[in-house]
Formats: sequence, C-alpha cells, structure tokens
Amino acid sequence: MAETDIEFDRRLCTVIAEADTVFFDDPYYWRPLGGGCAPSDDSLACVYNGDAWFEFAPASDPEEPQQFRVVRFAFSENGPSAIGFVAWLHSHLRTMGKTGAIVICGKDSRQSRALFDICQGAMDYWACPVGPAGDRFLEVIRTLIARGRALRGTVQES
Repeated sequence: MAETDIEFDRRLCTVIAEADTVFFDDPYYWRPLGGGCAPSDDSLACVYNGDAWFEFAPASDPEEPQQFRVVRFAFSENGPSAIGFVAWLHSHLRTMGKTGAIVICGKDSRQSRALFDICQGAMDYWACPVGPAGDRFLEVIRTLIARGRALRGTVQES
C-alpha cells in the first residue's frame, strides 16, 4: 500500500525530529583551492566544477561575499526511512520560508546496515545565504523539528 501524503509528512517530521541536527554558528562560503592543495581541516566539502576545485569552508572575513548559514542532519539509525527527505524539506523551505537551499550529501561515518536501510548511509549539509533568507531557513527547520517532536509524542501516547 502506498504512503499517503499525510503519512509521508508525518514520517519525515519524525525523521527530522530524530536526526542529530547541528546548527553551525559560523557562516561558510565556497573558497577556491589552489592546484594540488589539500582542503583545510575545517572544510565540509569539496567540489570540482570542471575547471577548478572549491572547498566549503568557514568564512574568516565577515565581509566575504556569498556566505551561508549551515545545518547538518545525521539521521537516526532507529528512525523511520529518510527516503524523500531532500524533496520534502525543499518543499517546506519553499512554502513556509519562501526560500531555497543548497544540499551537500555526504557519507555518514557510521557503517551500520540499519543506517544504510534508512538513508543509504548518507548525511546532509544544508545551506542558505546569510541574511533574511537564511533566518527563514533556520526557522523552518526549527519549526519542523518541533512539529516532529510533537507528532512523535502523540504517536507514542496512542
């Protein structure tokens, strides 16, 4: 039987409530990596755009343009399936926060079979530009976590 829209939303609200979520205090930005240079220890990701490598690293200068607010989700090994999470959260960011986000999916360091079944062993970094959009981005995530915690309490009581 297919999952209804309501069941889908409830499941993913539970997923976000049970995730190990980190709200990074400092903004990040994309910084070019020099040829042959290793990324810095505090960078979160590296990408190659076909011409050059860039690392997603803490912004050391408050005047650095194009800074991002960052949130990391590491999914619970005991939670429901996180399949559909990226599309679900993007939809809520668009409708509730009137903003979008970039997502950097990475490999979770935990190597359990349960985690692979829940999210294919992935963890996500989400980022939105610093400023009003970034503030709305953080508020939507906090609201969904609270909603998931409330639903989880309702489900446990029934």
